[in-house]
Amino acid sequence: MEIKKYEDLNEGDRIKADLYSRPNATNGKYRAGQIGLDNLSHIKASDVFFLETLKVRADSADKMIAEAESQGKDTTDPDVMRELGEKINALGKPIHRSEAITTAVFVSLQLIAYCGIAIGIWGLVFKKSFLVFSLYGAVAGFVISLLFVAPVIAFQRTKERKKNIVYGADVLLTPIIFIIGIVGLIAWVIKLIFF
Repeated sequence: MEIKKYEDLNEGDRIKADLYSRPNATNGKYRAGQIGLDNLSHIKASDVFFLETLKVRADSADKMIAEAESQGKDTTDPDVMRELGEKINALGKPIHRSEAITTAVFVSLQLIAYCGIAIGIWGLVFKKSFLVFSLYGAVAGFVISLLFVAPVIAFQRTKERKKNIVYGADVLLTPIIFIIGIVGLIAWVIKLIFF
């Protein structure tokens, strides 16, 4: 088997080499803390985004381990490391980029549909085509998604952060869209009854 030089490795393999060569990996502290940094063989070198996320986790773990040691804690004790591992894992479960992108696409499609329906109702108010106004609304939803929603969600690195961003987008945008649709529906009903 040919041994490659560090310079000849691709970016993913370089990150793996960095993670495996860290002192806390070689002395078994990552394994004792059960933080998922001790066995990277199942991760493809082409999944650079996920490996970078693990590198961020390793940086946090190294910092927390160093802080614990500076406070006089014995990080060679498996119980101490398990406790530290729980704190490190509480920072968030790393996700693959494909999961973040899939969520971004789903949320964007949902926003496009909501905008299409809400604006389509206004087509009925102005005695125009519901479908044409829905198309305008869908385009507006697409632009909003493209500029403000999808990029933010697609670059999240942990499940918790992704969940928080999706929740924030729902809380911020969905009520506004529903208000536009409900006001349009009320206007349409009033127009049907009185005009």
